[in-house]
Amino acid sequence: MLNVYDSKENCCGCGMCAQICAKSAIKLKEDKYGFWYPEIDQNLCTNCGACRKNCSFNSKKTILTKECYAAVNSDDLQLSMSASGGVFSALAYAFITDKGSVCGAAMELDNGNVTVKHIFTDSLRDLPRLQGSKYVQSYTAETFYKVLAYLKEGRKVLFSGTPCQVAAMKTYVGNQYSDLFYTIDIICHGVPSKKIFEDYIQTESEKRNLVIQNFVFRDKKSGWGHNGRITGKNFSGDSISEKINPDSSSYYRFFLDGELCRDCCYKCPFAQENRIGDLTIGDYWGAEKYSPELMRENGGVFSNDSGISCLLVNTKQGKELLKRYGGLIIKKDVNISKVKIINTRLRHPVIHSKLRYKLMKAYSEKGYDGIEKIFIIQKSRKIIIQNIKNLFRQREHKII
Repeated sequence: MLNVYDSKENCCGCGMCAQICAKSAIKLKEDKYGFWYPEIDQNLCTNCGACRKNCSFNSKKTILTKECYAAVNSDDLQLSMSASGGVFSALAYAFITDKGSVCGAAMELDNGNVTVKHIFTDSLRDLPRLQGSKYVQSYTAETFYKVLAYLKEGRKVLFSGTPCQVAAMKTYVGNQYSDLFYTIDIICHGVPSKKIFEDYIQTESEKRNLVIQNFVFRDKKSGWGHNGRITGKNFSGDSISEKINPDSSSYYRFFLDGELCRDCCYKCPFAQENRIGDLTIGDYWGAEKYSPELMRENGGVFSNDSGISCLLVNTKQGKELLKRYGGLIIKKDVNISKVKIINTRLRHPVIHSKLRYKLMKAYSEKGYDGIEKIFIIQKSRKIIIQNIKNLFRQREHKII
């Protein structure tokens, strides 16, 4: 009996195997945590092995990065709607203007139901749907044949996603459309499941007495960083907007700590300096410390208030993409070793602690309330420890 993968850490859930199966024998199914995994209908399978032979996650092909920049979008509106420096929106805007199609992750909330999937747009009006960070796995299984269909029609396509999604799409498309097909991979922290996030939204809705209509993971109203925002309506019909951060949000805290990702993220072959996309984008954390000469207060052009991206050029196509469509991007050369200091996904995969096993067990037994309870207990312990430390400091001060 043929299986697509040997263990869960060898499957990223991209769904490419289902698309290449000539007998349509493979379907993606959720496990108890909401992560997608392929299942084979053995009655339809002919044991051709195409699913395993073409698995891009296990091929581990990467490309040596050739250029590295600190970068920012010069359009203030696009920049304000972006998680960091707005490089993706600058490229996508120009690409669409030149009659190209852009494919990227979009997230929608409807009465507590969450949809996170890759969509296509050739309209500037829809571009904001693709902007910003979505710390949830995006469903891509329906995207492959659409990308290939567009390319066969002679349409330019810009595909943006996590490295494993980009690798899968490049494998599926092949090399025959190099003049039409461009890819951008993001520096990915790892992906929790849509189901866990949806259950978190339901928990937050009940806790806040709020019908949540939008969730922004990275909101710049408080500056560039890890502040998010929940917006919605209370049961009186009043519009509510509330800031969240890792200290107030269990999902945000445990995601940033690397405790909620799917198994493969902890063995990710793409979490390194060598990349898979034509371009790579992410945050240039620590720019003010490691490249102070680039900062506005020192006569440079970048600001921590608005965000700074790192931009890696990995291929000839990436260089062409940046040259043709990067007119809005202000960029300065930086050594990639500086970007890697804090951006550890350019050095190794995300790491989890023993807490992950406890969180997943709690979730499987009690739903998201189990995760929330652990967060509250941890938060209370931190407050108690901090109060004790403050008490000792006060006593030491009195003695002195």
